[in-house]
Amino acid sequence: MRKYKMCMIPAYPLENVQLLKDRVLLPYVCYRLFGESFSIVTQRTGDYPYLSCLEGTDLIPLPEDRPHMEAAVSYVSAHSQDIDLLFLFGARGEYMELARTYKSLRPDGVIYMKLDTNIDWANAYPLHDKNFSVFLEDCDIISCETRSLQSFLYKKWLRPVEYIPNGVWYPLYPEAGDVQFADKENMILTVGRLGTAQKNSMMLLYAYALAFPSLKEPWELVMAGSVTPEFQAEYDRFCKEFPPLAPHIHLTGHISDKQTLYQYYKRARIFALPSRGEGGSPNVFSEAAIFGCTVITTGVDAAPDMTDNGRVGRISPDPEDVKGFSKELLSLCQDTGYLARNFHEIRSYMRAYFDYERLAGRLRSLVGLQALKRRTS
Repeated sequence: MRKYKMCMIPAYPLENVQLLKDRVLLPYVCYRLFGESFSIVTQRTGDYPYLSCLEGTDLIPLPEDRPHMEAAVSYVSAHSQDIDLLFLFGARGEYMELARTYKSLRPDGVIYMKLDTNIDWANAYPLHDKNFSVFLEDCDIISCETRSLQSFLYKKWLRPVEYIPNGVWYPLYPEAGDVQFADKENMILTVGRLGTAQKNSMMLLYAYALAFPSLKEPWELVMAGSVTPEFQAEYDRFCKEFPPLAPHIHLTGHISDKQTLYQYYKRARIFALPSRGEGGSPNVFSEAAIFGCTVITTGVDAAPDMTDNGRVGRISPDPEDVKGFSKELLSLCQDTGYLARNFHEIRSYMRAYFDYERLAGRLRSLVGLQALKRRTS
């Protein structure tokens, strides 16, 4: 089996936290499975302590005396022979010159683009732009993260679009193997940038408030993540409006220590995702699911994929429907039997369909198919 020299180049300078997300983890697991080497080429944004989790990765800093992508194009021009498989993240205009440069120098090389998209972005791609169309042609393999978008893009682009969801690399989560449902608590957990329009955090607060009087036993709401000043002000007003709820709601602030975050996943029975939209399925969903949290989500594009069409989770379609979300949340809180059964079901579902080692194996087959096509053409 051939080994590939692999390179991942972000459209913008990479931050440390992104090292353990899909844009890096999928290429890294591919490297472990069928790679000779793996490099990340980026301008630095600071220190990268998470790099210690990715043994064998070479982070190559770009010069900072010019724009990031201009420096990346120069790097590829000089080092194309060191790249057999180029990973790109997002169908971004910033990548067009980079892809064209690489393909002109390495027509035998393979470009894989992970779209990280949703229906709104998919409808906005400038297909009328000739340069963008050439960019799509330069990408040998393109994948998206949801079944519905795969079908939509196949019909719109008239070319294959693979389904490779955001997954989990299990060696990062040894604690997930030890979790037991009996150790879990009546806790609803959400994780994200609290207060951004996309994350829709206030909707969850009011849905919890509506459900609270009907709960047969107390449930805590833990909201983990950085907090915008606007959300903090709204939260303070909320606590004054509903003083009996205030002791049961906990804002953790930003959590940089992964072990601390994993402890919340281990304790929570329910994971809530009130988002208005996501690019693909959020990484926090995968983390919560492997710890056995039952997921309740709004109707983001990946909702059917995350819940197996409602079998291992609940979907409240409208992100503005507080009553609808509250009804589903209350139903879960009152059904301990389902939560106990689903603790095992969702973990099995994740292992079967979201394991990055399985997904990397799928990508290895797709890369091998590209090589076969070129030998027979």
